[in-house]
Amino acid sequence: ATVASRLFLVYRGVFGATETTMHLGLLLRLLLFALLDSCTSHGHVTYPPSTRHGGSLTKAGHCFDGECLWFSQPTSIPGKPTLPQYARSYNVDVSGGDLDWSASMPWRAPGTAPVMGSGCGIAGGNAIALPNGGTTPRGDIPQGMDGVGLPAQPPTIWAQGSTQKVAFGITANHGGGYQYRLCKLSEGVSEECFQKTPLKFADDKQWLQHDAVSYQYDKLLQLPDFEIPLVKTSEGTFPADSEWARVPVPGCRLCDQSVCGPGLWPNMTDVFQPNASLFPGSWHGGQKWFEQQQCAQTCAGINVTKCPPYMVQFPEPLPGISGYTDSYLGGFNGLTWNVVDMVVVPDRLEPGEYLLSWRWDCEQSHQIWQNCADIKVVARETPTNSNLFA
Repeated sequence: ATVASRLFLVYRGVFGATETTMHLGLLLRLLLFALLDSCTSHGHVTYPPSTRHGGSLTKAGHCFDGECLWFSQPTSIPGKPTLPQYARSYNVDVSGGDLDWSASMPWRAPGTAPVMGSGCGIAGGNAIALPNGGTTPRGDIPQGMDGVGLPAQPPTIWAQGSTQKVAFGITANHGGGYQYRLCKLSEGVSEECFQKTPLKFADDKQWLQHDAVSYQYDKLLQLPDFEIPLVKTSEGTFPADSEWARVPVPGCRLCDQSVCGPGLWPNMTDVFQPNASLFPGSWHGGQKWFEQQQCAQTCAGINVTKCPPYMVQFPEPLPGISGYTDSYLGGFNGLTWNVVDMVVVPDRLEPGEYLLSWRWDCEQSHQIWQNCADIKVVARETPTNSNLFA
């Protein structure tokens, strides 16, 4: 089947034949996104519901509306790797030497690689569009727009000292790990402000929560939530001693990514035509970089729904939980799971209006994903809307 026919079938399965006909304009936009995004890596916040980027527990990792297109690329750590071995997610058996191809990737020294924008990602990852999913979420958002400029949402209420649910979805799995942070709006939103208040995880466990858009014939697929171990670290992280968690879903290892050559940054002055049928027009980055990107995605298992036996980067948290993208429509149909955590709101955090920032430092690519959500912190005695599986 063609990309167009596959996309039509997925969309009809989610919304039904009548709704699909009514939304042909959106369908065409999603088709263009799928064509541009065949070399992809993306993720986004799905909870709390006050996210400014449009993710939700219902959609999980599916990027229906460009919510997964807020990030920074290219970016690398400024020094040597500091991540402990147990928290590695790609090429986990190699540390140092010519075969350590991820040595400069952001996750190898969590929190140290610089980002673009104010801590909420920028549209398309760079001011210049790149043919690896580095395009603006939609036509009315300029390439490179700072995500902090997205419309504020009704805030989610968090009490001082409380434990609160957070979650994100993976559209394409570049491994690495993530952290949640807070910045008070009155202090001016910036990456530096978020770094002042990193949140700790409340447990040594987390949960996988399935999407609510997958159907079996005409019935919505409903699955229980699955508890899995949380792999977290505060060793070699920035800010010093702050907690980060490894992405729990292993990517695939169909080949050793070192065969793709040393990690290249895109050449922003090199204009080229990568593939006229999938990427019409001219693009920046250079042919050599683009071919290396495709090689890396191939090794990681792009368009392989689940990793083949014995071809995972690290052991699955549960049988069958692995993969890079969910289907042939890699840039549209993400992984079907939300990754749910519980975080602790600092007991002495000053009440007021905040932004929550989720930062995902990748290990398989020179990329960092970020999303923000509106939060109102209130005094401890005020009731909250915390609910683990809401």
